[in-house]
Amino acid sequence: MHNWYACSHARPTFCNVCKDSLSGVTSHGLSCEVCKFKAHKRCAVRATNNCKWTTLASIGKDIIEDEDGIAMPHQWLEGNLPVSAKCAVCDKTCGSVLRLQDWRCLWCKAMVHTACMDLYPRKCPLGQCKVSIIPPTALNSIDSDGFWKATCPPSCASPLLVFVNSKSGDNQGVKFLRRFKQLLNPAQVFDLVNGGPHLGLRLFQKFDNFRILVCGGDGSVGWVLSEIDKLNLHKQCQLGVLPLGTGNDLARVLGWGPSCDDDTQLPQILEKLERASTKMLDRWSIMTYEIKIPPKHSCPTTPEGADNCQFHISAYEDSVATHLTKILDSEQHSVVISSAK
Repeated sequence: MHNWYACSHARPTFCNVCKDSLSGVTSHGLSCEVCKFKAHKRCAVRATNNCKWTTLASIGKDIIEDEDGIAMPHQWLEGNLPVSAKCAVCDKTCGSVLRLQDWRCLWCKAMVHTACMDLYPRKCPLGQCKVSIIPPTALNSIDSDGFWKATCPPSCASPLLVFVNSKSGDNQGVKFLRRFKQLLNPAQVFDLVNGGPHLGLRLFQKFDNFRILVCGGDGSVGWVLSEIDKLNLHKQCQLGVLPLGTGNDLARVLGWGPSCDDDTQLPQILEKLERASTKMLDRWSIMTYEIKIPPKHSCPTTPEGADNCQFHISAYEDSVATHLTKILDSEQHSVVISSAK
């Protein structure tokens, strides 16, 4: 199913259903946030269910079967190509601002003339983000335990699981969520606002090795890390941070910068993530506790009792400060562990 949102266009754009122009000064209409299928509001109900594939079953009869097994075909969408579009076969300009014509692959972004399509290789190479993409051919189904039945090809030895907090950065996370679904398999992109990180981590739990990208602030990162601890996945995944909004102290420390607000740079960011080195990160849970004061030392309403109460409060503060100082200053693991208990 398409995920529609209302949008406008600065250049002539055409409906993929009736093929007429989206009329109006700014070409108002609907666009699918995943595959960029365009439609008039009146035409949206008649749009074919050909949004970007997510699993093997969604590919249907278009699947390629040969001596090497099954392979990923191109998924073509007609028309509305960029002004600078060049045919991948003949290298001539393709597309038109006058009508809906020529084709673009939703996965590898290749563009071809209608006449050249049969001359282009049938197998899709998945494009510049192929190392991070889980191809639909690898996702057979979801088993009874809620895990993907997946067989990843060599090109996807370490698939990428993406969590986006759509509310981060004054809701700018929404555009990053859309952009990631356009670049990757929509099945590997999750909105933290809708259900949190648990579902995405469970779906990836049976992968031997995978990477995680959290798009949000320090709170979003901490939320995902806590869920990784609960599911005991820390040995099979590595986590990167794409900072959105303000704060983002962890992203600064790890070298990802204070904030990112340009979703057009995501392909370059994914390439950097593929080459990034890993660092070990220690996480601590620091608990403070209150000393129980025996009844005989309870504070009466006298100046002497008030002094007594102040003494016990100071003793409690000193106890907490001593424990924290041991943890922060000691280089011996045994001392740190005993002080943190």
